Amino acid sequence: MARSEKAERTYQQILEASTKLFFTQGYEKTSIQDILDEMKMSRGVVYYYFKSKKEILDAIAGQRLDIIRSFIKEAKAENAREKIAKVLSMIVDASDENEETLPFDHMADPHIVIANMHAQMNDAKLFANLLEEGIRDGSIKTEYPLQLAELMSMLLNTWLNPILFNRDLEQTKIQLKFIQQTLRILGADVIGDKMVDRVIENMKQMGSFN
Repeated sequence: MARSEKAERTYQQILEASTKLFFTQGYEKTSIQDILDEMKMSRGVVYYYFKSKKEILDAIAGQRLDIIRSFIKEAKAENAREKIAKVLSMIVDASDENEETLPFDHMADPHIVIANMHAQMNDAKLFANLLEEGIRDGSIKTEYPLQLAELMSMLLNTWLNPILFNRDLEQTKIQLKFIQQTLRILGADVIGDKMVDRVIENMKQMGSFN
């Protein structure tokens, strides 16, 4: 059953307050009371929507799915390969405009990393659909669309994370070039050189390098 406009607004306020605190303080150091203090609301309000802090974190990480789904719907391209490239570009643009749009991509907090990895598997299903579309239109060459989508999502969102693996700018650029070439070899040439430069610049602006 759909939430009322007021209920949806409260739900989003909880997610926004929690995102801010998880992003600045870390998941472990943020308590439900901290979230309540940030929102200036009673404990009952939060527990009406969420049973635990972990459930809040999962909901925040799960927002990725709605964001990516909207990008897929919006993106226009001649074939599926170009559409995937455009969606990836839109994700970079979104995080560049607002670093909390997809807030957990460059954090090493283990709770956030795990929640993010679970969310990535859901992301992968959306990209697998696009890869299957690409197989049909001839722009993608793979026999394993779901596995390739999962690999792409994990490489770009976790393995590339410079904070998680303590990499500097040059090391991270090498990792991204490797991802670019690997996806190309596996039949999904969806990351161009301009995208590589934009991702690295985005990470610099977000303070991802020591």
